Amino acid sequence: MRNQRDVWTGVTGIAFAILALLLILPLGRLLWASLLDKGGGLTLAHYRDFLAYPYYSRTIGHSFLVSSLVTLAALVVAVPVAFVLARVHIPGKPLLTTLAILPLVSPPFIGAYSWILLFGRAGYVTSLFQMIGINIPTVYGMHGIVLALSLNLYPFVLLMVTGALRALDQSLEEAAQGLGSSPWRVFWTVTVPVTLPSILGGALLVFLTAFAEFGAPMVIGEGYQVLPTIVYSLFVNEMGGNPAMASTAATLLVLCTTGILLIQYWAVGRRRYAMNQLRPIPPVRLRPVMQWLCSSCVYLVVGLSLIPAVVVIVTSFFESRGPVLYPNFSLGNYREVLFTVPRAIANSFMLSTVSTLLDVLLGTLIAYLVVRRRSATTAVLDSCVMVPYAIPGTVIGVAFIVAFNKPPIVLTGTFLILLVAYFIRRLPYSVRAGSAILHQIDPAVEEASISLGVSPLRSFVKVTARLMMPGIVSGGILTWVQTITEISATIFLYFGAWSTITVVIYRQVSSSNFGSAAAASTLLLVAVFIPVLVVNWVMGERAVTAV
Repeated sequence: MRNQRDVWTGVTGIAFAILALLLILPLGRLLWASLLDKGGGLTLAHYRDFLAYPYYSRTIGHSFLVSSLVTLAALVVAVPVAFVLARVHIPGKPLLTTLAILPLVSPPFIGAYSWILLFGRAGYVTSLFQMIGINIPTVYGMHGIVLALSLNLYPFVLLMVTGALRALDQSLEEAAQGLGSSPWRVFWTVTVPVTLPSILGGALLVFLTAFAEFGAPMVIGEGYQVLPTIVYSLFVNEMGGNPAMASTAATLLVLCTTGILLIQYWAVGRRRYAMNQLRPIPPVRLRPVMQWLCSSCVYLVVGLSLIPAVVVIVTSFFESRGPVLYPNFSLGNYREVLFTVPRAIANSFMLSTVSTLLDVLLGTLIAYLVVRRRSATTAVLDSCVMVPYAIPGTVIGVAFIVAFNKPPIVLTGTFLILLVAYFIRRLPYSVRAGSAILHQIDPAVEEASISLGVSPLRSFVKVTARLMMPGIVSGGILTWVQTITEISATIFLYFGAWSTITVVIYRQVSSSNFGSAAAASTLLLVAVFIPVLVVNWVMGERAVTAV
């Protein structure tokens, strides 16, 4: 038994060593670079300059404003839709539930690009109005960022609130009604308090994701700088010089996102309800007019969120002549993408697959440690593993370049820097997926195997790991989807031949080559949607919940 304990002790040590090398070291060097002056002395001048110069400091306010508006829009859209999906009988509900998760796995910058195709200066809708003499505002700027992110991130709130409503036992509302409360009073005194932790959790998750988003503001912001984009601008401007200001902006971004994450833990942790669901509340059939109105609202919201994907797919088959697209069916855009940048497509699949396999392997082992072998050490490990979740990709990109651009470890200019950045950035997904499924597995199953003479490590591989497979697969798919659509870290770290499909899309959009960008985006959407739909079909509602 001591040897087996030594095995898991070794796994713990390896996990800490990986986190120290790929997380603590880069972030520590990033912070250190922001505190050094040109002579190598310690200084806070970079922070003073950043906060004193309005062009830089206003990006903090921009980030909070955009994230707040996106969160508010997500709540306004998602909460009513969640109540309808959970409480009202509407046709096609399983299909709607599946379609509702698709925006989450679609890269936000593709959604931003699709709104440019519709409402940009030469967009389809803009041109249509111009033909009849009406000039409408373009989609560029803050309102475009809010539009793209709101329709991309609202499913966070939708899925969490829907899950909370479905877990509500019917006896709670019946008890309140039996005491003489009206349905409206029952709603505010029973239903809302029980679902409030999920509403707050979803809202703060949307806020954190929007705050750290780089792709959509970069594509559609057109000069409206937020913290992630100013980090990129400062880094590009200071290539070959002193990267202290970029490190300062990145450090401030880390402080903001970490603070938001701590607020999320505090707000959700203060209000927590548990119950045993004996009788779920069945959906009700409303009067025909109300039934039609509720169904129409839900279909409208889900349909709007799918517009980006539909627009991109349809546009990819248009004939392209430079920046101009003609509505003539053509496969020229696909030929151009497949024959000019096949290496980028192969790079994306290779890097995503390898990093996901590494995440699943280490994530499963760490999940077992933090759930089955609880101690102060594994509690610290669990907290450290979640740190990358609060670190935006732009910060990871700058930190890795600062840390691995000189001996003893030089990774810049190689595929390894992309691989390890993807690996450490998405490790929390696999750990959380494994932990969630482990909490549902009775330890007695593994203990029975050990009592029959099978070693603990072998019992884990033969018994526990197999029972964990649904969670492992769900976490692996989510990790792969998030990795293959990664742009914020990739834009800093790719070099030469190691460009990825997301970088190709970004470059094509930046050069107004919309046909090739649409074709590349369609290939990426298909690569993302197919695994999600297959897992959802095979695993049913468990997959929806995991995603």
